[in-house]
Amino acid sequence: MKKQRFKPKFDKLFRILLILTNVLVIVPVVITAFFSVEAIYILIPIFLFVNYFLISPCFGYVELLESELFIKYGFFLKKSIPYSKIRDVEMDKRWYSESMMSLKNSLDHINIKYNRFDVTSVSVVENEELIEALKERIKGARSE
Repeated sequence: MKKQRFKPKFDKLFRILLILTNVLVIVPVVITAFFSVEAIYILIPIFLFVNYFLISPCFGYVELLESELFIKYGFFLKKSIPYSKIRDVEMDKRWYSESMMSLKNSLDHINIKYNRFDVTSVSVVENEELIEALKERIKGARSE
Protein backbone atom coordinates (compact mmCIF):
# COMPACT_ATOMS: atom_id res chain seq x y z
CA MET A 1 0.00 0.00 0.00
CA LYS A 2 1.25 3.45 -0.79
CA LYS A 3 1.34 6.15 1.80
CA GLN A 4 -1.34 8.84 1.76
CA ARG A 5 -1.26 12.28 3.34
CA PHE A 6 -4.35 14.30 4.30
CA LYS A 7 -4.32 18.05 4.91
CA PRO A 8 -6.18 19.65 7.85
CA LYS A 9 -9.58 21.26 7.34
CA PHE A 10 -10.34 24.75 8.65
CA ASP A 11 -13.88 26.01 9.09
CA LYS A 12 -14.84 29.69 8.85
CA LEU A 13 -15.56 29.56 12.57
CA PHE A 14 -11.94 28.61 13.28
CA ARG A 15 -10.67 31.50 11.15
CA ILE A 16 -13.01 33.96 12.88
CA LEU A 17 -11.85 32.66 16.25
CA LEU A 18 -8.22 33.09 15.21
CA ILE A 19 -8.76 36.71 14.13
CA LEU A 20 -10.91 37.59 17.14
CA THR A 21 -8.44 36.11 19.61
CA ASN A 22 -5.55 37.96 18.01
CA VAL A 23 -7.44 41.25 18.16
CA LEU A 24 -8.37 40.64 21.81
CA VAL A 25 -4.74 39.95 22.67
CA ILE A 26 -3.06 42.62 20.50
CA VAL A 27 -5.24 45.54 21.67
CA PRO A 28 -4.17 45.25 25.35
CA VAL A 29 -0.53 44.89 24.27
CA VAL A 30 -0.68 48.11 22.26
CA ILE A 31 -2.61 50.05 24.93
CA THR A 32 -0.30 48.98 27.76
CA ALA A 33 2.77 49.79 25.67
CA PHE A 34 1.83 53.47 25.97
CA PHE A 35 1.63 53.31 29.77
CA SER A 36 4.23 50.73 30.76
CA VAL A 37 6.96 49.26 28.63
CA GLU A 38 7.51 46.49 31.21
CA ALA A 39 4.01 45.14 30.59
CA ILE A 40 5.07 44.19 27.08
CA TYR A 41 7.47 41.64 28.57
CA ILE A 42 4.47 39.86 30.08
CA LEU A 43 1.91 40.32 27.32
CA ILE A 44 4.04 39.34 24.32
CA PRO A 45 4.78 35.82 25.69
CA ILE A 46 1.05 35.43 26.37
CA PHE A 47 0.34 36.52 22.79
CA LEU A 48 2.86 34.00 21.42
CA PHE A 49 1.50 31.22 23.66
CA VAL A 50 -2.09 31.79 22.51
CA ASN A 51 -1.05 31.95 18.86
CA TYR A 52 0.95 28.76 19.14
CA PHE A 53 -2.23 26.81 19.89
CA LEU A 54 -4.25 28.62 17.22
CA ILE A 55 -1.70 28.57 14.40
CA SER A 56 -0.01 25.24 15.16
CA PRO A 57 -2.79 23.05 13.65
CA CYS A 58 -2.16 24.72 10.28
CA PHE A 59 1.08 22.72 10.14
CA GLY A 60 -0.46 19.37 11.11
CA TYR A 61 -1.46 16.51 8.88
CA VAL A 62 -2.61 12.89 8.91
CA GLU A 63 -0.56 10.30 7.06
CA LEU A 64 -1.40 6.67 6.39
CA LEU A 65 1.87 4.75 6.38
CA GLU A 66 2.38 1.09 5.59
CA SER A 67 1.83 -0.25 9.12
CA GLU A 68 0.61 2.72 11.16
CA LEU A 69 -1.38 5.93 11.23
CA PHE A 70 0.84 8.99 11.74
CA ILE A 71 -0.71 12.21 13.04
CA LYS A 72 1.23 15.44 13.32
CA TYR A 73 -0.73 17.83 15.55
CA GLY A 74 1.28 20.96 14.87
CA PHE A 75 4.87 22.10 15.21
CA PHE A 76 6.09 19.56 17.77
CA LEU A 77 3.43 17.04 18.78
CA LYS A 78 3.03 13.81 16.85
CA LYS A 79 1.61 10.35 17.36
CA SER A 80 1.87 6.98 15.64
CA ILE A 81 -0.93 4.44 16.03
CA PRO A 82 -0.52 0.92 14.62
CA TYR A 83 -3.54 -0.16 12.57
CA SER A 84 -3.88 -3.29 14.69
CA LYS A 85 -4.54 -1.14 17.80
CA ILE A 86 -7.39 0.91 16.24
CA ARG A 87 -10.81 -0.21 17.53
CA ASP A 88 -13.17 2.17 15.74
CA VAL A 89 -13.25 5.10 13.31
CA GLU A 90 -16.33 7.28 13.24
CA MET A 91 -17.42 10.62 11.81
CA ASP A 92 -18.69 13.18 14.30
CA LYS A 93 -19.95 16.76 14.26
CA ARG A 94 -19.42 18.65 17.52
CA TRP A 95 -17.95 21.86 18.87
CA TYR A 96 -15.51 19.90 21.00
CA SER A 97 -13.50 16.71 20.71
CA GLU A 98 -13.17 13.85 23.16
CA SER A 99 -9.40 14.17 23.33
CA MET A 100 -7.15 16.87 24.67
CA MET A 101 -4.66 16.29 21.90
CA SER A 102 -6.44 16.58 18.59
CA LEU A 103 -6.03 18.02 15.12
CA LYS A 104 -9.49 19.56 15.18
CA ASN A 105 -10.17 22.84 13.39
CA SER A 106 -13.62 22.03 12.13
CA LEU A 107 -17.03 20.95 13.40
CA ASP A 108 -16.76 17.84 11.22
CA HIS A 109 -14.13 15.53 12.60
CA ILE A 110 -13.17 11.88 12.79
CA ASN A 111 -12.82 10.16 16.17
CA ILE A 112 -10.17 7.46 16.11
CA LYS A 113 -10.55 5.06 19.03
CA TYR A 114 -7.53 2.91 19.76
CA ASN A 115 -6.05 0.75 22.51
CA ARG A 116 -8.60 0.27 25.25
CA PHE A 117 -9.75 3.80 26.15
CA ASP A 118 -7.72 6.19 23.98
CA VAL A 119 -9.36 8.57 21.51
CA THR A 120 -7.97 11.21 19.19
CA SER A 121 -9.77 13.48 16.75
CA VAL A 122 -8.72 14.78 13.36
CA SER A 123 -10.33 17.14 10.86
CA VAL A 124 -9.11 16.75 7.33
CA VAL A 125 -10.35 18.08 3.99
CA GLU A 126 -11.24 14.59 2.70
CA ASN A 127 -12.91 13.04 5.77
CA GLU A 128 -14.74 10.30 3.85
CA GLU A 129 -11.62 9.26 1.93
CA LEU A 130 -9.65 9.04 5.17
CA ILE A 131 -12.30 6.87 6.82
CA GLU A 132 -12.45 4.48 3.84
CA ALA A 133 -8.68 4.19 3.52
CA LEU A 134 -8.27 3.75 7.28
CA LYS A 135 -10.92 1.04 7.53
CA GLU A 136 -9.32 -0.78 4.60
CA ARG A 137 -5.89 -0.71 6.27
CA ILE A 138 -7.36 -1.80 9.62
CA LYS A 139 -8.97 -4.85 7.93
CA GLY A 140 -5.64 -5.64 6.29
CA ALA A 141 -3.79 -5.39 9.62
CA ARG A 142 -6.31 -7.65 11.40
CA SER A 143 -6.25 -10.31 8.69
CA GLU A 144 -2.44 -10.71 8.94
